[in-house]
Amino acid sequence: MNKSKAVAIRPGVNNKKQKTPTSRESPVSPEYNVNEKARLRASLAEVQRIRLSAKRELDLARKVRIEAEKYQQDTEIKARSQAQLLILQARMATQKEIAGLKQKTSEEIQKVLADIRMIRITAQEELETQRKFTNAARIKALSLKLQEEEREPEKETATV
Repeated sequence: MNKSKAVAIRPGVNNKKQKTPTSRESPVSPEYNVNEKARLRASLAEVQRIRLSAKRELDLARKVRIEAEKYQQDTEIKARSQAQLLILQARMATQKEIAGLKQKTSEEIQKVLADIRMIRITAQEELETQRKFTNAARIKALSLKLQEEEREPEKETATV
């Protein structure tokens, strides 16, 4: 007996022995391979384009973030500078106002001291005038007493 494989032949069916594809051969037609390769290349190109676009977007986002951080730092520095300037201006205005108040107070004190000096001088002059009046009254009283004493001896001598 023949040990070969028996192949059943069926009517209306292609009874040719089919080749099994080897590692080099593709089970699909060459036209299909070309179309599939083209489609894969197009897909790969599209993926690469999307990847490149995503990378550009990422780079752009990083640049925007860096610029935003720089802007934030610049804004903080500017705000601090303006705040320090405002504080300095307020301090200077306060010091100027204090200096003005000191000057005004000093002038008022000088006026009060001048008024006190005038009052003291006037009081001294008044006191001096009162002393003169007192001395004049003493002199007059002494003069009157002396005149009376002179008249009394005359009265005594006239009555004697």
